[in-house]
Amino acid sequence: MPSPRRVSIRRCEGLIRRLPPSLAALCAALAYGLTPAVAAPASTLSAQTPTPVSGEVSCADCVITLDTIATIGGWEDAGLHVITPFSQVAVDRRGRILVTHLRYPEISVFTPEGDYAGTVGRGGAADGEYEAIAHVNVGGRYIHVFEFQRGRTVLDHDFEVVRTDRSIPQVLSSVVTDTDDVAFALHVPGATGVAHQRLVLDMMGRTVSFGGAEPVRRGPQMQRFVVAGDEDTFWAVRQRANRIVRWYLGPEPAIARVFDRTVDAFERDNPTDRSWPRSLNVGALLDDNGLWIAWQTPDAEWTERISPGEPIPEVPWQTVLDGWLDLVDPSTGRTIARYQGDDALLGFAHGSRYLVSYHEPRAGGAYIHLLEPSITRSARSGRGPPATRRPDRTNSARAGRSTVPTTPP
Repeated sequence: MPSPRRVSIRRCEGLIRRLPPSLAALCAALAYGLTPAVAAPASTLSAQTPTPVSGEVSCADCVITLDTIATIGGWEDAGLHVITPFSQVAVDRRGRILVTHLRYPEISVFTPEGDYAGTVGRGGAADGEYEAIAHVNVGGRYIHVFEFQRGRTVLDHDFEVVRTDRSIPQVLSSVVTDTDDVAFALHVPGATGVAHQRLVLDMMGRTVSFGGAEPVRRGPQMQRFVVAGDEDTFWAVRQRANRIVRWYLGPEPAIARVFDRTVDAFERDNPTDRSWPRSLNVGALLDDNGLWIAWQTPDAEWTERISPGEPIPEVPWQTVLDGWLDLVDPSTGRTIARYQGDDALLGFAHGSRYLVSYHEPRAGGAYIHLLEPSITRSARSGRGPPATRRPDRTNSARAGRSTVPTTPP
């Protein structure tokens, strides 16, 4: 395989232009945070009253720490064609790192140490063949492969096909339980305070909808939600707005709380038109610390705004975007701690609690890092917060720690 060239913004737009029109529209929607033009069904979702929440950091002494678990990337290694700003990452139950890109109808497999092990799948319409993979997620027993337009394929951990479900709606972000049920959210337009429904897909390919009486429909999502959850709660986070919605799951799923967060860094770069770059929520994770939300904004030094179809400058991705990570208190919606960095964040690796960051060195190549977030309380010693130490940027896996002070909004 030829050595990959530096993955620039222009190259990513080139990938979009070479896709079939239907898939190119979906890719543009993901890349630019735009809304596909899709007919909207009616909604019977009961209205909820959102709670306004300040985005200020509530714990001045709290520090977000990112441990580097693995690094994949470089110039020469095989398998690195999938390392782009549009990469989707998952970690299976054997610790293997699964990377997909919508242009390639396959899953690139890396060892837990970050070494390339080969690919799974190929283009086609048969079982185990794909057109364009939206993302991969991992449950208790199986690996779930979601395509943009052709449903779900279930694999065992030897990558053998267990079943395919072609009639399910589009799943761009999901929570997969230990029993391999899949929970996700779809947009439900209408004059409501929530505007989405929660759906559960079981291992038999059956989908149950909560929050709307309309039947589940296939086709592009009108708006993307990033989702997180555990056995008790489910969270839906709007990609282009700071509304987060908590669902209580038992005994009957129902919306419990709606928070409208106001974060200055997010709001000031969130235009109502279709320009890019803009603020986007890109991932969510629920753990014992709280609700983690990964988001991105335009870099403060990058003032150019681009409409779809206009030329994209060839510059490293981190020149255009900054990455942010918030730890949110699920009971109040308040931000406990905040991280800001130069590298773009791609969200969380599905099936794990690892954050994915992306970096393009000016010397060439591209890297993704798997980072494990944690929260600590710094001692007030009068010397200020701990100094930032960036993870090593090599093309082999490394263990290390990047201690990053919280950044005020």
